[in-house]
Formats: sequence, C-alpha cells, structure tokens
Amino acid sequence: MNHENFRHDASVYSDDDEFLAMAVPFVSEGVELGEPVLVTTTPANITLLRGALGKAADSFDHAETAYFGRRPPERATEFFRYWQRKGASGVGRNVRVLAEPLWAGRTESDVRAWRRMESGLNVVLSCTNVWMICPYDTRVVDAEGVAHALKTHPADVRGTESVPSPDYVDPVEYAHACDSVPLPERPPDAAVLPLRGDLNGLRRFVVGRAVELGLDEDRAAMLTVAVGETLAFLRDDGHVAVWSCDGAVVCELSGAGAASLDPFAGFRPPEVCAPAELGEGLWITRQICEAVDVRVDHGVTVFRLRMAGPRSAEVVRW
Repeated sequence: MNHENFRHDASVYSDDDEFLAMAVPFVSEGVELGEPVLVTTTPANITLLRGALGKAADSFDHAETAYFGRRPPERATEFFRYWQRKGASGVGRNVRVLAEPLWAGRTESDVRAWRRMESGLNVVLSCTNVWMICPYDTRVVDAEGVAHALKTHPADVRGTESVPSPDYVDPVEYAHACDSVPLPERPPDAAVLPLRGDLNGLRRFVVGRAVELGLDEDRAAMLTVAVGETLAFLRDDGHVAVWSCDGAVVCELSGAGAASLDPFAGFRPPEVCAPAELGEGLWITRQICEAVDVRVDHGVTVFRLRMAGPRSAEVVRW
C-alpha cells in the first residue's frame, strides 16, 4: 500500500500481544515491499518484535525511543533526517516509522509540549511520504493520555485495521488550545533589560546573567544565539528578562510581534523549508534550548527560552 502523503496513526494497546498484532504486519509488510522501516520504542518492545519477526529481525532499523530525540523539536528533526536519508528519492514507496514516545516522569508542561508535537506532525511532516504509527501502552499511559492520542492522530490502528478517530482535532486548533495555558509568572527577582536595539548590550546582559546563574561561558554564548534568532520575531519595544528556575536558566523576550507566527514555526529543518519560510531561525532556537514556549496576547508576543543548567547540561545536537 503506497501513500502520496504523510499518514499518522495511533495504536492504543494494553498488552504485548496487542502490540505485536499491530507491529509485526506493519514492519514485515514494509520489509517485503522493500520500504525503509524504522522502529523507535522501548527496549522491551524491540526485543519482542525482533523475536516475533524471525529471519526479518535484522531487516529494519531500530533504536530506543530516546535516541530519536528527548525533546519534541529534536524528534521532528530526526524523523525528517531519516526520511531524507532513506526515502526522499525513492519512487512509489513509503518510509515506515513506528514511533513510541516515553511519557513516564515528564512534567505537565513536558507532556503538553509532546502532545502538541504529536498533533503538529500532521502539518510538519505533511510534505513527506512517511507512514507513522505511534503506539500508546495503556499500562503506562492513563485515560487522559489515550484521549489526547485520539485527538492528535486521525486514526487508531488495531491489528491491521485502521479505525478513524471521531475525536481528532485540527492541529492548529489543538496548538492554540495548548498555548492558551498561561505561563508561570515571572519571578520578582528576575533581571530585566529593555529592548532598545542595542544588540551588543543585550548579548552582554544575557551572557553575564546566565553565567551568574551557573551556565558556563560556551552555553551562555549559545543562549545568546538562540536569543538573537528569536529577536527577528519581535520589535524593539519590549524587554528581555533572565532568571533561574528548577536548575535551568530561563530567558524571556517580550514585545510587539514583528510578523504573524505559524504555531509550528521552527519544527522543520531549514533545508526542507521553502526559501523564504518564516521560522528558520526559530528552528535554531528550538535546537539549542531545552524548551521554547510562545504566547501571544493583545498584540504582545512572549518567548520563554529554557536552557538546561549546569547539573543537567546536554551536548547540543544538530
């Protein structure tokens, strides 16, 4: 079965047999058709699937789910990269991806960001011929999580049957609902600097405050890169504020919006964007920062950039 466009299904399962009833035919059919197949799930599910496939166990790509991105922007980018490597030049074949995110241990804001991305993939990957199934294990995911899965995926796969989801929500509408959740109040001890077009002064302020809060100079400099890319979306009539929160450094930029911002701007890697697509710089920001939140209210746009602190610093991956 070939698909001209991106296809994005959920698969809600409650035990190993239900997982295999969906995963085995999905993977084995792809292998038989000569299609690239990627499975990114838990180590236990990978072992189950390889055992069930027998001789075909070495005929597909697989990795623990965290390998394909711990954060939503990383994950969307890695799926693009896989599609580019494996199938962008192929004719008449899909690129199959079985992608199970990890939900355990995430904060409320983390879960909201991941759900937002699950919905956004319907837009962000729409230019590809990826056929993606996202498994949801009810032994780990609660009823609310399953309900959101059926809002962010147009269909639910049960074995080999695809059942349309009556609860599916348009991705832009879903993103706006996520972004309607207020951000936490800025703390009173945050350092604040007005935005007045002084880029050198802005960089000195951000680096100086970030280093005081525990970032090393290299990571503080990377934060200024993220800030610089974000400034393209603001006028010089607002402020920048920096503070520490739960071991991370938070940088807030606020002001009148300089342009209309797509809710999924910055999730496509620049080389797959249209040449003049707004959001390329924001892709860089999203790759550097642990989290990027955007809110727009009464003509004022607020960006909150979160940089992992010294006890949780990561190597930036491009």
